[in-house]
Amino acid sequence: MLEIRVNMNSSVEDVLAFKTCCNLKLSDQNLEILVKNQGATPLTVPSYFDLESDDGTLRIQTLIPSGNQTIPPGETIAFYCQMDETLWQKSNRLTMFDAENNRYSIKTGTG
Repeated sequence: MLEIRVNMNSSVEDVLAFKTCCNLKLSDQNLEILVKNQGATPLTVPSYFDLESDDGTLRIQTLIPSGNQTIPPGETIAFYCQMDETLWQKSNRLTMFDAENNRYSIKTGTG
C-alpha cells in the first residue's frame, strides 16, 4: 500500500543540490511527490504517473529519480518533476503504480 502526498511549487533546488554530490541545478522542478510504503514488504515503483483531467489522462514520465525505485516498508521516497501550473489546476487525480501495476490515486488540482 502506497501513501502519496504532493507539494506543488515546492523549492526543490536546494534539496536536489544537497542529495547530489555534483551540485545538480534543477530549479524548474516544481512538483514534489512523496511516496510512502505502508505495507510489510518492499514495493517497486516506476518513475511515472498518470494525471487525469476532464480532457483525458496524460502519462508524466519525466520524474527524478528515473527508473524503478524500491521502497522498503515504512520508508518514504521523493520524486520531482516540472509541472505546468495550468495543467495541474485542470487535473483532478494523480495515479502512481507499483511494479505489479497496482494503482494508487489521490485528488489533485481544482479540476
